[in-house]
Amino acid sequence: MDPLTILAGLSTGIKAGKQLYSMKNEIVSFFDTVDDAKAKHTRKKNSIFSGSSEEGLATYLDAMAAKDAEESLRELIVNNRGLSSYTELQNIRKEVRQERKAAEAQRQIDRQKRAEAALTVAVVVLGGVALFGGLYLFLVYMGILKF
Repeated sequence: MDPLTILAGLSTGIKAGKQLYSMKNEIVSFFDTVDDAKAKHTRKKNSIFSGSSEEGLATYLDAMAAKDAEESLRELIVNNRGLSSYTELQNIRKEVRQERKAAEAQRQIDRQKRAEAALTVAVVVLGGVALFGGLYLFLVYMGILKF
């Protein structure tokens, strides 16, 4: 979704007197869109496979529109609610960022544990196959089993 569209909904809620915590989902969506636009431009700018200049221009314009929307939201909140409300918004943003970082770290840990478990199972299975295969070949060699 476009950051300007989300900003319009946020500005309506702010002007109507809603509390910032009650609009947490909309705020998170807005900042996700803004951060995504900035990240796309950074990836495009730093990529050695940057492609056409039109794509680079498009990502630049999207990043600038997102930056302008973020500044407009800041002005709107400071003008209607005061600087403390904007500080509260930044705290919400930091809280969400920390929650996502913690969730990503937990996913990495879980992924590593699953990989280690799969490796352990593979080693045990291969060890068992090697052991029973060696035992079978030994018994065939000794003449106890006929091949």
